[in-house]
Amino acid sequence: MDRIGGYPVEGYFTLPEAKLLLPVLFLHYVLEKLGRTGAYLRFLSIHYVLALSFLSITFFNILLFLLQGKNIYQLFDSHKIELVFMIMQYYAFFLTLAALTISIREILKYTALIKNTYSDLDMLQIRWLWYLIWGVIPMVVVWGLDLIQIATAGTGSSTFSSLTWFFMIAFIYFISFRAYQQKNLLENIPQLSEEKGKEGPPKKSDPQEHLKLGRELTSYMESSEIYLRENLTLYELSRAINVSPRLISACINQNFRNNFTEWVNSFRVEAAIFKLKDSSFSHLSIEGIGQESGFTSRSAMYAAFKKQTGHSPGYFRKA
Repeated sequence: MDRIGGYPVEGYFTLPEAKLLLPVLFLHYVLEKLGRTGAYLRFLSIHYVLALSFLSITFFNILLFLLQGKNIYQLFDSHKIELVFMIMQYYAFFLTLAALTISIREILKYTALIKNTYSDLDMLQIRWLWYLIWGVIPMVVVWGLDLIQIATAGTGSSTFSSLTWFFMIAFIYFISFRAYQQKNLLENIPQLSEEKGKEGPPKKSDPQEHLKLGRELTSYMESSEIYLRENLTLYELSRAINVSPRLISACINQNFRNNFTEWVNSFRVEAAIFKLKDSSFSHLSIEGIGQESGFTSRSAMYAAFKKQTGHSPGYFRKA
């Protein structure tokens, strides 16, 4: 069946494609998960309008046939239509490259923010987001080869076209059924922004001040056991000891050669090892000891142990 209502099936979708919409949806998804959509709202809005406007040509094409019995190729010069089509193809390709670049940059910024602000290792479990990025790269490579062959051969299709669409379909599946199952990573970014605004301009680093503050920080962590708070942040610690978050972060980086996340979790690992070896805590499971030591989950506990000791928590219970 190659006709519907006397109109060629391929004629309904002669010009528009979803390629211009895909990079916008991809970027919007990544930014939404990272809590950064607001920073790119204008960019996203412009390209949503552009993509949807291009897709609307399909409805124009159908309406044109219903009213006049013609398709878009009969109304306009076919060479101009093909030119518009190829411009859209190249624009969509370079937009995808831009979306990929922005996504990688924002994920790296997110990772740095978490390491220096939060103590919850679960917030760094974002392999699924990197898998999404790496999943787009083969599609971009094949798509680029497709466009190069079209440009050099001077035709509207190439041997890479089917492969390009295969990767796009796989990408759509991943977005629709797998990636959307993940929660948004930073719901409280506005609060962090407000806290950052109170820090004031950075001060010149003083090694002696860092050494003194390092001793004070260690003493406070051990005496107050504030690391037992599962969602402890740099700003909470800052308020507790009345020291600038920036100064605390610089001190931890220089004195302990760690970021905030690893430094706090080193206290949790030490506390958990003590409990795992102490027979008075034998009634607790490993997960229970993890919760008693400030870990938010089993995965966070095991990740911290592997990072700090090279062993799992079970190793110390057996010992």
